[in-house]
Amino acid sequence: MLSVENLFVRFGERPLFDGITLRVNEGQRVALAGRNGQGKSTLMKVVAGQQAPERGQVSLAKGRTVGYLPQDVRPPEDDRTVLEEGLSGKAEVVRLEQEVRRLTHALGERPDDQALLARYGKAQAAYEALGGYAAEARAKEVLAGLGFSQARIDGPLRELSGGWLMRSQLARLLLMAPDLLLLDEPTNHLDIETREWLLEFLRGFPGAIVLTSHDRYFLDALVSKVYELESGRLEVYTGNYSAYEVEKRERLERLKASYAKQQAYLRQQEEFIEKNRARAATASNVQSRIKLLDKLDKIELPPEAPQDIRLRFPEPPSSGAVVVRCQGVGKAYGATEVFSGLDLELEAGARLAVVGVNGAGKSTFLRLVAGKDTPSQGTLTLGHNVSIQYFSQYEDDLPDPSWNLVQALEAVAPKDATIGRLRTVLGCFLFSGDDAEKRLGVLSGGERARMKLARMLLRPSNLLVLDEPTNHLDIHSKDLLLAAMADFTGTSVFVSHDRQFLAALATHVLEFRDGRARLFPGGYEQYRWRVAQDQKAAQVAAAKAAQTAPVTKAAPTRADDREATREKQKELRRLEKQVQTLEQRLERQEARLGELEALMSQPGFFEAPERSTPAVAEHRSLKDEVARGYEALEAAMLELEAAGGS
Repeated sequence: MLSVENLFVRFGERPLFDGITLRVNEGQRVALAGRNGQGKSTLMKVVAGQQAPERGQVSLAKGRTVGYLPQDVRPPEDDRTVLEEGLSGKAEVVRLEQEVRRLTHALGERPDDQALLARYGKAQAAYEALGGYAAEARAKEVLAGLGFSQARIDGPLRELSGGWLMRSQLARLLLMAPDLLLLDEPTNHLDIETREWLLEFLRGFPGAIVLTSHDRYFLDALVSKVYELESGRLEVYTGNYSAYEVEKRERLERLKASYAKQQAYLRQQEEFIEKNRARAATASNVQSRIKLLDKLDKIELPPEAPQDIRLRFPEPPSSGAVVVRCQGVGKAYGATEVFSGLDLELEAGARLAVVGVNGAGKSTFLRLVAGKDTPSQGTLTLGHNVSIQYFSQYEDDLPDPSWNLVQALEAVAPKDATIGRLRTVLGCFLFSGDDAEKRLGVLSGGERARMKLARMLLRPSNLLVLDEPTNHLDIHSKDLLLAAMADFTGTSVFVSHDRQFLAALATHVLEFRDGRARLFPGGYEQYRWRVAQDQKAAQVAAAKAAQTAPVTKAAPTRADDREATREKQKELRRLEKQVQTLEQRLERQEARLGELEALMSQPGFFEAPERSTPAVAEHRSLKDEVARGYEALEAAMLELEAAGGS
């Protein structure tokens, strides 16, 4: 469907793309990967027709349409509403609706005009065929899925912040349903519930999708091919993002082996040339070897991040056994109550993930813990010797704007920290090379957030309070931060919209919902499973209540009774078989998990990436499957119980 041939684009004096070629077929889901600055966004602009290449060709199959979501969306200058913007993706539907309205008005003035009546009938039929009568309901459904309240849906687009503008443009594209959807960081500015909704929507999307994202879980669940841009070249990988990471490491090892072999060959030839250059008897042989080396296609190794980088928070000072105690805590702003009745004791060493929809109280709770705000009700106290570091994208603790990044780190670093160490920390948060000399005053909002995280890694504390620390980080930086937090022996309270980050870190989950808070012991996936079971139990209870409600009906005959008994027994056998199948599958999966965990516990296991990486990827995937399996089993058992089984 999409064909890109020999694309060449220059960025300044540097070739950004040097003859890259790619194909995207109908219905494919493709991720663009690569380090920042390698041209992922530029490639999308070229494919979308918003930037022309110096050379090469972009071809789209005849009649196919493209929808493009950039990272930055500009606010409109007119007064259109969010709903009107969403519906603008259905341009033909909007045009036909206006035509039907115009013709309806005209028929009111000239009811006997047959030509007008025929045009009205034709326009109305076309409008109905395109789903026009359901278009507004569908638009509201998509906008609600992306987190818009009814008030926002009906409100003016120009009043939205950048994140909500991005959501409105995403809604427009989803409603437009193009044949090729280009999404540049669509998960930015989305909370975890909205990401889950978008993922399910895109799974059912009929067209092809090309996207970039820093959310590994999102990519793993959606894409089946990865195109990596690196140093002007493009490499193709089959499979999801985790499979790409494994294959990339394997390819790099093979390339290193070939490089070492070629370097040995080159040294051998150069030594021969140097020894025999001055001898007449071997002069022709020397010249032949020189020409051969000139024609040889030299292997080049791609730039590689140092493998031994590991971020660590400073060793925290000891705190009391209970770090945070909440007794009847609530918070209100004027007449608006955010939440109330929170009782909580957070023990030292816990990693508490705070979850809930936007506006439920997550950030408010973190501000209370960090001492940035006070409760409206109840008491919140910190334990003995608790020292806090607080990260918020909306509050700044950076020093003098005239300082450069290295100076800002030096101000909080231990006295023995070297410049090399400080530059390494900066590199982990996407500040490389000359970026270290940037002044704090010129940093963007995202850069300031990353800089605040970098400074936190140099200051000792025993309680980390982090409000969305994973925003503005690429996958590599996110992995480094995750590893640092996993190694941290103090206590952490955090909000994140990255499912992998939550699943890997949380030891407890605090959910804010409908003005109340509920604590779930265990990790994030266990929390999701428990919530799903609660919802299914409520559905089964509602179904039972509906079944037992008195209904006036004709008295059944004996034949009716026999038929009903047969159907009930048939349904019971089906449900019993389903439960048995699910139990057997879970038994096999858990046995395999045990094998993998035994393998991963062996000494030196992680020192061999070719063995450890696929095993870890399989373990992560299998854990997700087991969690989903238990959800399905619980639902089947509840259904069996409701049907009268045991």
